[in-house]
Amino acid sequence: MTHPNAFRFLRQELNASILIVVDFGRYPRNMSSLSKDVVAPYVHVVDSFTDDDPLDPYEFRTTLLFFRGNTVRKDEGKIRVKLANMLAGIDDVHYENSVGTPKSFKMSTKGMRLSKFCLHPAGDTPSSCRLFDAIVSHCVPVIVSDKIELPYEDEIDYTEFSIFFSMKEALEPGYLIDQLRRFPKDRWINMWMRLKNVSHHYEFQYPPKKEDAVNMLWRQVKHKLPGVRLAVHRSRRLKVPDWWRQKR
Repeated sequence: MTHPNAFRFLRQELNASILIVVDFGRYPRNMSSLSKDVVAPYVHVVDSFTDDDPLDPYEFRTTLLFFRGNTVRKDEGKIRVKLANMLAGIDDVHYENSVGTPKSFKMSTKGMRLSKFCLHPAGDTPSSCRLFDAIVSHCVPVIVSDKIELPYEDEIDYTEFSIFFSMKEALEPGYLIDQLRRFPKDRWINMWMRLKNVSHHYEFQYPPKKEDAVNMLWRQVKHKLPGVRLAVHRSRRLKVPDWWRQKR
């Protein structure tokens, strides 16, 4: 279910399956959890950057920080309006309110490819497709979401190509931009190179290819199976309610 609202009116009809979800923002805890379920990437809406080979990628990308999307969101996503006010008027920061249209996607594709960092604040739920647009654009993600969970995190270390700020840090006047301006060029280039190496993991294709998103998700399901078998085998022999779930 690769959208937070997918299957929303039928979720209570599901059994204790392994769910494939983009985040846990709209699921009750008795239905979905990180230990049982698999986190999937969104399908990216910008075009993949397949010929990203400038002589100096850092200098080629002239925008420091880029965001283009809906700034009116619910829950944690309310931070988007606050960030819009804080980042207004900064010359090398592009922060624009927009809606998803084919023209908007083309403009986002161009903007991300010319930016060093791409901002990923929380939306109505902790995640959005913007993170995966940044990855396939090789634009270093700046993630501002306290409750985000990420795909394939038992195999991929996101700190190798992303920067994380708490919501409190991001709302401290001047702090986020100051940290990005101080970010070393050589470390940014290492992150850019890492993005180029991992971006194929976020491509949904048919037929699937080795280590693309479809292949990676089935591998993640396989990783969950030992825990499922353990739970099934224990449930068959327990004569009392599972004592691990009881408050001590």
